[in-house]
Amino acid sequence: MRILYSAPPQAGHLLPALPMINALRGAGHEILLAGYGANPDGYAVAGLPQVDVGGDLTVDAAYLSLPSGNRFERPAEMTVEGVLRRPAAANAILARTMLQPLRDLVAAWRPDVLLYDPFQGAMPLVAAEAGLPAVEHQFGPIDGRVLSALLAAELSDEYRGLEPVQAPSIEIMPPSLRAPGPAGWQIRYLPMHGASTLPADLLRAGDRPRVLVTFGTIVGAEERERRLGALLPLLERTDADILMPAARDAGPLPANVRPLPWVPVTEVLRHCDAIIHHGGAGTLMAAVTTGTPQLIVPHHGDQYHNADVVTRAGIGLTAGSTAEIDAAMLDRLLRDASLRGAVAEIRAENERQPAPAELVPRFEALR
Repeated sequence: MRILYSAPPQAGHLLPALPMINALRGAGHEILLAGYGANPDGYAVAGLPQVDVGGDLTVDAAYLSLPSGNRFERPAEMTVEGVLRRPAAANAILARTMLQPLRDLVAAWRPDVLLYDPFQGAMPLVAAEAGLPAVEHQFGPIDGRVLSALLAAELSDEYRGLEPVQAPSIEIMPPSLRAPGPAGWQIRYLPMHGASTLPADLLRAGDRPRVLVTFGTIVGAEERERRLGALLPLLERTDADILMPAARDAGPLPANVRPLPWVPVTEVLRHCDAIIHHGGAGTLMAAVTTGTPQLIVPHHGDQYHNADVVTRAGIGLTAGSTAEIDAAMLDRLLRDASLRGAVAEIRAENERQPAPAELVPRFEALR
């Protein structure tokens, strides 16, 4: 069976689908990646053969063409639709540029199934045109099916009377964090990482509590360093070892703060007592899979929604900025028994979900 896959050139969208893709490849099926966003290197983490269908338009340029001209901003409305409205508008612009190249690729390669990330608005449209089965692969706590509906509305003129495909949705969140829809195919979340090196001493527990502090890859280095710098005085007074990936340029650091290169977050978290982060879906779920309490300081987009999910589930805390974090909040993060109990329950729930390999027969039945 041939499966054409497409997602934005960003690790946060590619890595969640790799366990499913690897299961399909392990069963002998072919996978081809349709790339776009003028960033072929962004797909290196997937390790798949790819064909570009996107031309020269970057993801950032698509957002800059919107009236606000700003990709990184707090959503005006904190409903799921409100959070996803701007991404839908920007990704509809990207989708229009790739429609014809994607149609040509489908005609030439003749896939049996189209597999796509919710941000990829062109794939379900081409699936409807070609009469091909399609499967949507979710990437985090926010409901990507809402984004798909918003994208279909943005592209309604291109559908020309066709009905959007009713694609099954591969759900990777434990059901208590987000209940799957009626067409949901549930699997457990399996964290994946790009090539990175783990210092050997982090494979075992330390002599005192460890806290991982990371603010992701999407925001610029200046914003990351600003956030880290604001935390340093508090962290210096904390009786814990602080691990900071990508903090090598933060200037002089307290003795208890250890800068690291980019590391496999899940493996580091196995021997950490807490994590402070930006609310990215992958980092959030890495903490879920290791049973680590988390403190989220959201920066933009769905990170605010993700922080709300974590807080409502009782598996973490939220701060509006790093300046709001104080000693009492850190103490709760490290020692609150209710946080640890809730995280242990969610971790166990995730582990009870089916493995990706169990979905392979469902793909095969679509042909």
